[in-house]
Amino acid sequence: MPALPPPLPDEKKLRAASVLNWLLPGSGLYYLGQRLVGGVLAGAFLACFFAVMAVFITGYLRYFWIATNTNLMEGDNLEQAVGAFHQPWLLALAGLGLFWYVISAVLFARAKRRFVREQRRP
Repeated sequence: MPALPPPLPDEKKLRAASVLNWLLPGSGLYYLGQRLVGGVLAGAFLACFFAVMAVFITGYLRYFWIATNTNLMEGDNLEQAVGAFHQPWLLALAGLGLFWYVISAVLFARAKRRFVREQRRP
């Protein structure tokens, strides 16, 4: 016998799923029973978030080291300090995280619409 899809949640659970999806993209879908899609979206978003944090912290530590251990006006130290934050990487990873956030919002809106349609049926 084929497995049945999980039952649709009531409105209180739908509000909780909305908050979860707003806080962590994909978690609302996971809460609504779409475990694979929700898990993939949440994992992709978290990977982007932690990658941005790692690149930023690494850049900040490099900048701090350049600013405190060398004379900024000697040689190319000022140029190294400017490039310490890896701005293209930060922007690319932030853009990718925003992409996952939008995809999650669209898929969640579809799931929510389905829930409302199912509630209206007699």
